Amino acid sequence: ARPRSRDHNSHTATIAHCDPRSDHCPVLMMTATTPLRLLLVALAVMSTCAALSLPQGHNGGVRETLIEPAAPTKPHVVFILFDDYGWANFGPHRDPPTPEIQTPHLDELVASGILMDKHYVYKFCSPTRSAIQSGRNPIHVNNLNLAPDVHNPKDPVSGFAAIPRNMTGIATKMAAGGYKTHMFGKWDAGMATLDHTPHGRGYMTSMHYFHHANDYWTQMCGACNKHGVVDLWLNRDGKEGPALGYNSTCGNQHNATGDTCRPGPMGDKWWGGYEDGIFQEQVLETIHEHDPTDPLFLFWAPHIVHAPLQVPDEYYEKFDFIAPTDKPKHQRQTYHAMVNFADAAVGNVTQALKNKGMFQNTLIIFSSDNGGPVYANGTAGANNYPLRGGKMSNWEGGVRVNAFASGGFIPESQRGTKYEGLVTGWDWYATISHLAGVDPTDHRAAAANLPPIDSHSMVDVLLGRNLTSPRTEIPLGTDSPGNYSTVSGLIRGDWKILTGWMHQSGWQGPHYPNSTTNTRCFSGNGPAEPKNPCVIMCKPACLFNLKEDPTEHNDLASEKPEIVTELLGALEQVAKTTFNPDRGHTDPKACHMAENSYGNFWGPFVFP
Repeated sequence: ARPRSRDHNSHTATIAHCDPRSDHCPVLMMTATTPLRLLLVALAVMSTCAALSLPQGHNGGVRETLIEPAAPTKPHVVFILFDDYGWANFGPHRDPPTPEIQTPHLDELVASGILMDKHYVYKFCSPTRSAIQSGRNPIHVNNLNLAPDVHNPKDPVSGFAAIPRNMTGIATKMAAGGYKTHMFGKWDAGMATLDHTPHGRGYMTSMHYFHHANDYWTQMCGACNKHGVVDLWLNRDGKEGPALGYNSTCGNQHNATGDTCRPGPMGDKWWGGYEDGIFQEQVLETIHEHDPTDPLFLFWAPHIVHAPLQVPDEYYEKFDFIAPTDKPKHQRQTYHAMVNFADAAVGNVTQALKNKGMFQNTLIIFSSDNGGPVYANGTAGANNYPLRGGKMSNWEGGVRVNAFASGGFIPESQRGTKYEGLVTGWDWYATISHLAGVDPTDHRAAAANLPPIDSHSMVDVLLGRNLTSPRTEIPLGTDSPGNYSTVSGLIRGDWKILTGWMHQSGWQGPHYPNSTTNTRCFSGNGPAEPKNPCVIMCKPACLFNLKEDPTEHNDLASEKPEIVTELLGALEQVAKTTFNPDRGHTDPKACHMAENSYGNFWGPFVFP
């Protein structure tokens, strides 16, 4: 299913000579009208060098500072980031167990690892992903869920969606520590320039999509001039560009199980063109080809369980028993089937690491990017029971997520434990930088007057050397009208304060959504629905003791005015540090490049 490409010979790409014996690769100069044929040749030359090292001028030419590694050996690191994964859709959070939740491989990793019980992220996708890659609280990197075709030409550093150009990605740090770096799955951390791609952020190989979501079967996302555009980008085997031949094709319409679809000639052969099958194959191939004497950093971000709810027949039918109590369009059944598919993929990857003799020195980090989506009367399929709220809210159901650390690198004394100290998704930046023997300080960002990292190293926690979390508080950001970032909450110790309009202020049951689900509780979005009982105003604040009340049933603001005053003062100070560049608006050059240079695929559109 190779999309038609157009070759306009108006400009050429300039490529300097690449000497594979050199420590550096050439800088690629392109324009918005560089044709696909020349673009792919240029990117192939770049990637041939990048297979040995990152290209000359990578990350602005900044050299990272090496330090003493935080452990006797550098572990392989596999970071798995699930999408929209509900708290109650995770086996270790269901007691008693339910046959609806079938996550045996995740359960096994938790049983031999550390369950991170208070692991926090942002309330939706792109800010969390920007935070993990950059080591910053989203309020200091990206608080917004903008499409990746946004651009402000007046600001060449921060005038883009997601991560500013001059912030250093975690893969750059790991590469400096001698790691081979790879990324597969959902990116959602920028697209506008070559600096914004996974390769630009330090990943030596990658296959990914740029947007918040695409179709699992066609890999399409959005359209240019009413023509659908594929979102799948590849940097592997000396080539970088549109993942031509990997995307699938379908009939005019296809159902959730891809009934009319067929894989591309180089795409998923196991499941008929299913996107997470494509990514799984890439991950397994990377492990198979890896030299175990080199430390590996593999970032794997499956599309699952983000909408659209789509899954191969074999998995869908395994959960037919849910149908009698499900919603008419079977969202709960499909969601659980997708989770089971992803769990099986985790099992395959874990076994591949064991077969390669790598597992005993591997650290597996697992997290969801936000809480499960429970909005739209349950049509997204997720469940965060017993936590309050869900994705898009700062209730615990939106920001406290499924997470664990596992693998043979975890010492026996810590295996099978639950850690109750505060941890955030962006704390892994400093953690694995220290394991790689690289100073996590972002010197390039400092030179550009950008916010510093907010990351705390959790190495001592992982190794059982000190179980007191270095993190004592977590500011909770939010987006305001006009794409303005601010802070609406703060967790400090056991206390959590929230301010302003709070939507999704309700709870789900153990089998949400179901055939009786008919609620507006998770549809509100602030003051627009003042009659919705699940939209409340925290004025001046709502206050909860998370140790005694993790489900946020009891607002203690009126009983603890002194704590409210203290935390409001702290929140006010944090709010002064929020990062609010003018990121711009949709740039038509993104569609121009997709149509004229990439063969109807999304990709970078601002050059140089």
